[in-house]
Amino acid sequence: MKKYANAVNVLPKELVAELKKHYTGMLYVPKGNHYRERRKLVIMLHDQKMDAKEIASIVGLGIRRVHQIIAHECGKVHHCKGLDKKMY
Repeated sequence: MKKYANAVNVLPKELVAELKKHYTGMLYVPKGNHYRERRKLVIMLHDQKMDAKEIASIVGLGIRRVHQIIAHECGKVHHCKGLDKKMY
């Protein structure tokens, strides 16, 4: 679920005024590439033969989510170094 906030309540008045010069209406502000970088780290650690429990601890995810990322990325490149058949 997305969290919404009124710009007037979270941004400085000067910034709100500047934004209004360019756009009025609902505006989406993405978080950045934090998730993409974390996914890359999961795959890199997996390729170095680190087990899912260790990876989960390092990147701050659950073991199941680590397995999901690995499975998704391995499916995209049609190979996976050291991916077990039984993941859960």
